[in-house]
Amino acid sequence: MSAPLPFVPPERTLTGGELQELAAAVAGAEGLWTDLLEHRTDGRGYAELFLDEHLGVWVLEWMADDHDTGYHDHDRSAGAVHVARGAIRHEHLRLGERPVGTRVPAGEGFRFDETFIHRMRREPDAGPTVTIHAYSPPLERTGQYGEAEDGLLHRVPTSSEEHLSPKGRQGTPSTFSDGDAEAEVGVEADERESGGPGS
Repeated sequence: MSAPLPFVPPERTLTGGELQELAAAVAGAEGLWTDLLEHRTDGRGYAELFLDEHLGVWVLEWMADDHDTGYHDHDRSAGAVHVARGAIRHEHLRLGERPVGTRVPAGEGFRFDETFIHRMRREPDAGPTVTIHAYSPPLERTGQYGEAEDGLLHRVPTSSEEHLSPKGRQGTPSTFSDGDAEAEVGVEADERESGGPGS
């Protein structure tokens, strides 16, 4: 790697708060990931930055507005995301109501536990967007959610090596207002963070 790691490799599974701090630190260490960006528009570019038995760290690149993970979970892994450049839309599925969507700009991020279901896509007209993702334990499997032809919600188990994309219909687009940051399902206000090395 062209730059030193901005963290000490852990000897245990990390907490959500620790993952959030680590993702922000990696976002600020651009020498780790800038040369790995592919600037591709046919799909999200991604590269593994660190992997051991306790931690996996990735950089993802979102070059088009249709770059979209679809709704998914992270199986047994907790994680954190920090936006290094651009902006993403972070969406939460709600039963019986429209999903909640929050714009997450550069310098901000969020964390989640292993029960979390969410969707990420590039915020329209945000320009080239880069995010740092940290998982503990390392991501091995995901579950992808979508409405199948029978009209029911289904979970599709997938390997972490498979490129996340919408599986089936993803439902009604999310709502968004200035107050939605406080309304995020499963993410408390004090779990969001801004500033830090990635600012």
